[in-house]
Amino acid sequence: MALLHEPAWLHESAPAVSSDADQGIRHDQDVCDDHGARRDRGAEGSCLHAFVAAVFDHLPRADQRRWAELHVRALLRTPGKKSLRRLAMSVSDSPTASQALHQFLNASPWDWATARRNLLRQVVPAGTEVTAWTLAPALMPKRGDHSAGVHRRFDSDSGRSVNCQLGLVVMATGEHGPLPVGWGLYVPRTWSQARRVKARVPDAVRGPLWSQAADVLRSTASQLSGPRAPVTADLSWLPDREAFLDDLARSRRPFVVSVPDTVRVVPASPLWADPEALTVRRLLAGRGDGSAEDGRHVLSLPVLLPRPLSRRVRLRLLVQHRPNRPAELWLTNLIDRPVPDLRPLMRQPRLAADVVTALHEDFGLRDFEGRSFPGWHHHTTLVSTAFTYSRLHGDPT
Repeated sequence: MALLHEPAWLHESAPAVSSDADQGIRHDQDVCDDHGARRDRGAEGSCLHAFVAAVFDHLPRADQRRWAELHVRALLRTPGKKSLRRLAMSVSDSPTASQALHQFLNASPWDWATARRNLLRQVVPAGTEVTAWTLAPALMPKRGDHSAGVHRRFDSDSGRSVNCQLGLVVMATGEHGPLPVGWGLYVPRTWSQARRVKARVPDAVRGPLWSQAADVLRSTASQLSGPRAPVTADLSWLPDREAFLDDLARSRRPFVVSVPDTVRVVPASPLWADPEALTVRRLLAGRGDGSAEDGRHVLSLPVLLPRPLSRRVRLRLLVQHRPNRPAELWLTNLIDRPVPDLRPLMRQPRLAADVVTALHEDFGLRDFEGRSFPGWHHHTTLVSTAFTYSRLHGDPT
């Protein structure tokens, strides 16, 4: 199994979308079709057309494929809030364009799963491989109670409880960094059947948060054959993280995940004569040597998950103490790998969080105006396509 090497983009910020003037886009150079939609001429327009065509070539109707391209183009060239009205104005002179975009997004019955598989093929072309799969949350504040999966949840960024949707995004890391190729929308168990039917939530989408997160990770990673790339994640946001860890360990997929010090482990060191499950915080307090670390050395401790003895898997707890800040903690089943080989994997959750921020701020992830479960998946698929194109091809349009 090849481990992740650090590519050139590692220390770059996520791409931002500037104004049309900054990008040198002149709408008077665009060509309008019979429906008033502008089509860019030149190499950039042809490149985007080919990219979107490869992702959405399974759509059965020509008008669906045309609106897919226009929607992606609008996400790339529209600065600020990505409302359907503003998106439509950036790519079409037709007064009904925003209604057509709404129809394509929320009512047109197209298959988002196939589009994401096609997008993954653009991210990982033949002859290359994914070097890491990263799971990350994407919190989307919402008004009202009718949007699919909406519920109240504590937002650590704002420090308060918010009404929101919780997206579960899986990113594939290759030459161009973590790119969003898989999505799940968390639907709480408190949602009634009547609400689920109204929002068109499939019966298969149910269960605790950890299992819904594991499902989207499993379904996305299983689309590729070959070596099983390691899973990375920051699990501090996941309340039922221990169940997720247990499922991940049983899957035998390699992983390096960041955890809080409240996670329970079983010490596997001979120093612990009577090992029992205890929090990482208590384990490290028992060692009493945290102050000796200088912030560069990573401490490695053998641990087990608190499972029946016959099913326990050997893990390593990696601890990096930092001056005047809490220690950074990871659990991994890559017990024989040198720590320097694991550092690129340990950085992936931070890079994925930067991608989520860019999706929100520059690609309209928070700006979805629909309420249905299919509409949400259409929206996230189009946002992922726009972001991935910008990362792979540099020039937004």
